[in-house]
Amino acid sequence: MLKIFKRRRTWMIILLLLIILPIAAFKIMEASFEITPSEMTDYFKEKPQQPKFINYTAENHEMFYAETGSDTNQLVLFIHGAPGSWDAYMKYLGDTSLMHRAQLVSVDRPGYGKSGFGQSVTSIEAQAAMIKPILDANKSGKPAILVGHSLGGPVIARLAMDYPDKVGALIFLAPAIDPEHEKIYAISYPANWKIFRWMVPVVWQVTNDEKLSHVEELKKMVPLWANITIPCTYMYGLKDGIVPPVNVEFAKKMLVNANLKITAFPEENHFIPWTQEDSITKVILNYLKPPH
Repeated sequence: MLKIFKRRRTWMIILLLLIILPIAAFKIMEASFEITPSEMTDYFKEKPQQPKFINYTAENHEMFYAETGSDTNQLVLFIHGAPGSWDAYMKYLGDTSLMHRAQLVSVDRPGYGKSGFGQSVTSIEAQAAMIKPILDANKSGKPAILVGHSLGGPVIARLAMDYPDKVGALIFLAPAIDPEHEKIYAISYPANWKIFRWMVPVVWQVTNDEKLSHVEELKKMVPLWANITIPCTYMYGLKDGIVPPVNVEFAKKMLVNANLKITAFPEENHFIPWTQEDSITKVILNYLKPPH
């Protein structure tokens, strides 16, 4: 009996380590991309404009976004992955070449940042509906350009599917769009058990909730991809270990009615929004329509 107890205790310790160590690693990775208030202040100090911060309510959910540029210019809307927040695109909002030609908006997706932090919204359709008011407020008379990284990729696709008259172009950055190649880590399942969930940081609970529902959510979108007829650019790193590069084949198969351009970075991983900022900025500038 004592041997059985010791064996069970050993396996419990191993399981706990399997939960704790990846969380610790994720927190270290998350911290490396987190922007502090002082870093944001320093970055915008020499810029021609400070970001404005806006709160609104959609579908009974508090939402938040940051914006720069003139609201009469064409809207460029940035949508982050998981975890993340608006400041993932801080440098784009401070880019003067973009700021002078566009209204730049970066939103906290539902459950992240100041958009109902910790309140998971696993439905991609619902997330798109909560972000739609930003598109509704577009005063430029030109459809918006949407930029989505990782789990933000299917959200921009869903916005184009559901509100086609409001979207003029899509820029996918290493998007997690293929249900057949969605990576779900073994740790995701025990991390969702009540006995362990309390140990998981809130932001990672939201991320894990999205992750566990993502395959089914992507399957719901499969019949709708053919409805996207606007220009699309797909950019990804061939060394991406988080979203498999094979997702690009799904894009080729699904975006049959779109003008699709593909850019592969042979030496890049999943974090191209930060490592390929110049390349991405050029694509955005090319999509911006000339002023009237």
